[in-house]
Amino acid sequence: MKSLLFLLFLGFTLGLTGQVRIHSHNDYAQQNPLYGALDAGASSIEIDIIYKDSTLFVAHELQSIKQELTLKSLYLDPLRLLTLNEDSRIEGLYVLIDIKTEAYESLNFIVEALKDLKPFSFPNREKGLHFVISGNRPSPDDYTNYPPHIFFDCQEIDENSALAWSRVAMISQSFRRYSSWKGDTPITTEDHLQLALFIENAKTFKIPVRLWAVPDTPLAWRWSIEAGLDYINTDQPKRVSQFLEDQLKKAAP
Repeated sequence: MKSLLFLLFLGFTLGLTGQVRIHSHNDYAQQNPLYGALDAGASSIEIDIIYKDSTLFVAHELQSIKQELTLKSLYLDPLRLLTLNEDSRIEGLYVLIDIKTEAYESLNFIVEALKDLKPFSFPNREKGLHFVISGNRPSPDDYTNYPPHIFFDCQEIDENSALAWSRVAMISQSFRRYSSWKGDTPITTEDHLQLALFIENAKTFKIPVRLWAVPDTPLAWRWSIEAGLDYINTDQPKRVSQFLEDQLKKAAP
């Protein structure tokens, strides 16, 4: 009952807050990867990937690789089980795969690894999983060389041709490119205006917009909502979930 009420709370909150969603940044670093994000109502998760020795490891750098933490074991096998169980929490879930190694070779192995989930992926399924390649990516001119269920993260708005845009599923950029705000006091007008201009431009493409490296504080979460971002980028999905629920309660008559 509590879970159902939360989903109703969250749905109403999204309506009040311009459809803001939760992006679980570096989700693999959570105590309970994937499942914790889903329980928090996250609709996007981010996974750093290193390709080494014909294996896709979940890690940020080579020295942090652990043999048991692979893309398959930590995410793909659980996602397949959730799809087979028709778990509604993964409907339309964005899975952002951030490649830390060479783009082309790594992506070839990722495409192969995602084969079993292809039938459960968008556009093969209307509310399917969205696999979005970030980090080291191929040239935008090569995007259409990959299967149609493989999408890409755009980090420079001016880099894509019209054809490449057809394969872009998210626009992401670093908050630190515009501001050094720490999220503990109100953001300056100058910084806000710079960020607002980027967000306004990005919104014209009608693709979800995310900023990474946004301060992970309640003040910054509220700013993300007010600025019109599609995602609150966070390492604390459970806290953001509670924050959104609290905002709804405050807004209720």
